[in-house]
Amino acid sequence: MAQWSAQRRFVYGGGFILILAFILTTVVYGLIYKTPTCSDGKHNGDETGVDCGGSCTLLCTNDALAPIVHWSKIFNVSGNVYTAVAYVENQNINSKNAKATYEFKIYDANNKLLVKKVGQTAIPKNKKFAIFEVGIILKDAKPKSADFAFTSFSDWEKDNTREPDISITNSTLIASTTSPRIEGSVSNKSATTIPSLELSVFVLDSKENAVAASRTFIETLRGHSTQDFVFTWPKPFNLGFEECNDVESLATTTETMATMTTVTSVCVRQPNVILVTYRAI
Repeated sequence: MAQWSAQRRFVYGGGFILILAFILTTVVYGLIYKTPTCSDGKHNGDETGVDCGGSCTLLCTNDALAPIVHWSKIFNVSGNVYTAVAYVENQNINSKNAKATYEFKIYDANNKLLVKKVGQTAIPKNKKFAIFEVGIILKDAKPKSADFAFTSFSDWEKDNTREPDISITNSTLIASTTSPRIEGSVSNKSATTIPSLELSVFVLDSKENAVAASRTFIETLRGHSTQDFVFTWPKPFNLGFEECNDVESLATTTETMATMTTVTSVCVRQPNVILVTYRAI
């Protein structure tokens, strides 16, 4: 009987110790272990880097594609005032960059650096867009070309928001020999109000070279609404190349019955292409 009582006390005591050990282990584990977050400064959870990738909002640097610079150019606005423009594409379908630093370098015909211009812009997801550097004054030199490059980026962020349903209609180039302008309208077919919309226009020649560029802003484009816009230039600009073809014509004289061949060069300026882009800002 005494032996059975001792065994029972041993079983109860052992059970109590196990329960106590379990409670202590749980408490200590809870104090030591912390659920991985995207701001704890550690590479943990499903992250592919420190606080980036996986389910985190921020993308790791290696996960984001670098933007493509399709072209950059400088345009004369009037007198000694110029505007530099770069046409850029973000190939990342669902990621954006809130603050990218860029640099324009302006050169003359002898490839001499005339001026540098540094700025910042936001890069929207999955879009081709324009970056304008306006008000460049060059009094003692004539620029020939503009080089553009991004110099730094903030952290790339995932962006799964739905793009607004935007449609744009525009005219051809009006009054091209006096004060060129392009008129049009932009419609927001979605229900969401867009606080600010940047519109850019490019006039392209038959070889798809940009011969003119401009931009305008539309403030508060409400859902299911349409607003008109006008792009204007203070003076005419070179509309690009003419395409010339030699045309042969035959003529027969009545006196000698001889046939003469005349070659005439016929030059036709191809219609300009108008490209209008937008981005919400």
